[in-house]
Amino acid sequence: MHDKNKALYDYLISHANEITDEWLGKRKYSKNSVYSLEKDADYLRKTNQWVIQILSSSLLDAPNTIIELNEWAQKTASERVRTDTPIYEVIHQFKVFRNVFWDKIHSFVNDTTLQITPSDIIEWEKKINSTLDEVIERFTESYNEITTTRLVAQEALINELSSPIIPIAHEIGVLPLIGVIDTKRAKYIMESTLQQCTSLKISRLFIDLSGVAIMDTMVAQEIFQVIQTLKLIGVETTLSGIRPEVAQTAVNLGIDFSNLSISSTLQQALMDLHLTANKKT
Repeated sequence: MHDKNKALYDYLISHANEITDEWLGKRKYSKNSVYSLEKDADYLRKTNQWVIQILSSSLLDAPNTIIELNEWAQKTASERVRTDTPIYEVIHQFKVFRNVFWDKIHSFVNDTTLQITPSDIIEWEKKINSTLDEVIERFTESYNEITTTRLVAQEALINELSSPIIPIAHEIGVLPLIGVIDTKRAKYIMESTLQQCTSLKISRLFIDLSGVAIMDTMVAQEIFQVIQTLKLIGVETTLSGIRPEVAQTAVNLGIDFSNLSISSTLQQALMDLHLTANKKT
């Protein structure tokens, strides 16, 4: 069996260019796809021949196959993420390549003078398909890990940009909140607000909710917790811009605004602060 495996290995390696050409020849025009027919095939050719080497080596139980497989998966996944290639496109190309690869194995069976038995083919099927499945699994794991890391970084950046405290006077700042606030973002707002108030030496903060269309009980509790926590570090807080529908929902949910400093609009809140300041002078 070893001689037959070695013969098939040699055959596949010697026909690696043909296998790659046949796979590339099945490409179609696809807008913004790395696999599109008009795209430069040099990188695709290189990575495909790497896969051929990995699959062929599995016939010989090569000790470095797993190492090569992991390296290919990480590098290729990184490139596919960088080019924004959807995972379904990659899986489709694996399917196309699998068929091309097995067609070449069938050609070997027809061309060779060796006596190939059904058990030989079954053994090859186990080794090759198992290795290819492992390639796909490792690739998707790497792809998911890279995209998840990217999404987490992007989410952190979006949260940071969407929760800035704007200093408007000595020790006075405004925190305009916009969009949907879920529990996760509300917790981020708390952490960020505390850090920013401390670093900016804010003692009076206006939290404007005019850009928030929906507020449920969990989010309201998080915002109230922000206010209470700010109070503990000496920051006086005023809410402004609560939409009527948000206020109605809050009332229906039994949320108590009585102990909070509230203004109808941010403009009014700032005017009130100016008037109060004038009266003290």
